[in-house]
Amino acid sequence: MPQAHELANLGAMGHDSHPHGHGHGHQHQHEHQGEDMVEMLELDAAVMGAYLDTATGHIRATLGREPSVIVDVGAGTGVGARALVRAFPTAEIIGVDASPEMTAHIDAAGHPSVRTAIADLDDGWPAALPDADVIWASSSLHHIADPDSFLRTAAAHLKPGGVLAIIEMTSPPMFLPSGNPLEERIAAAMSAQEMDPFADWTQAFSQADLDVVEGLDLSVEISEITPTVLRYGTSWLSRIRAGLADDLTADDLAAIDALVDDESPSSLARRTDLNVRSGRRMWITKPHSTTDTTL
Repeated sequence: MPQAHELANLGAMGHDSHPHGHGHGHQHQHEHQGEDMVEMLELDAAVMGAYLDTATGHIRATLGREPSVIVDVGAGTGVGARALVRAFPTAEIIGVDASPEMTAHIDAAGHPSVRTAIADLDDGWPAALPDADVIWASSSLHHIADPDSFLRTAAAHLKPGGVLAIIEMTSPPMFLPSGNPLEERIAAAMSAQEMDPFADWTQAFSQADLDVVEGLDLSVEISEITPTVLRYGTSWLSRIRAGLADDLTADDLAAIDALVDDESPSSLARRTDLNVRSGRRMWITKPHSTTDTTL
């Protein structure tokens, strides 16, 4: 399972984010990619992160108690963990990620209630993890090789009454006016990938004997175009340019090049019609009650 809060990986599809060689040049490239990913994830949190506190508020209402253990599956740089700390300051939060670079980033923040575990969940649930009141998986489920197995396994590691909260994107971040053909083609190309980042998981929850207690639209729209927003847009589109180079036309790639070139008249920095938004959805689920006798 690749690292998650996986937003940054979407723009690097087809590019290996894990080192397989041991040469100095390869290692240097890998470290650079890791730094770029950290920057992208943190920019996304700075610009689009308003949904996080909304999400944790609904988890609190559904759970109905103070959690003592929360597992953040695919913790990335700790964006979700920070939101969980704000919402549940007395809980132990365990950030699980396959990337040592990501867990090191979380550890460096030094929050006393957060610890990390390096694990690839495609290999099964880490034996060292305790059962949890809340399992949080943000933009990670679509990267798991066997989502049905993961959902069943996660449900089995919930404490009684615990919740599994899944957040996934419903569309990529968009920056141009609604209905822009370029961004529609980008979204279509992303959906066509083997790991569809915009999949609807409702049927998978049912197959895993999970009841959806609440489904919530977490879309965000940005009204103020700040330098950070522009940097985010440029970083995102640059990653899309690299990740979808084989899937978009030459004209589309040239259009992206112009959008990220501050010297271009059509760059993001010079446009006055930006409409910055992103779509996400959260499902709060619980294991189907064994006492339910409804036919």
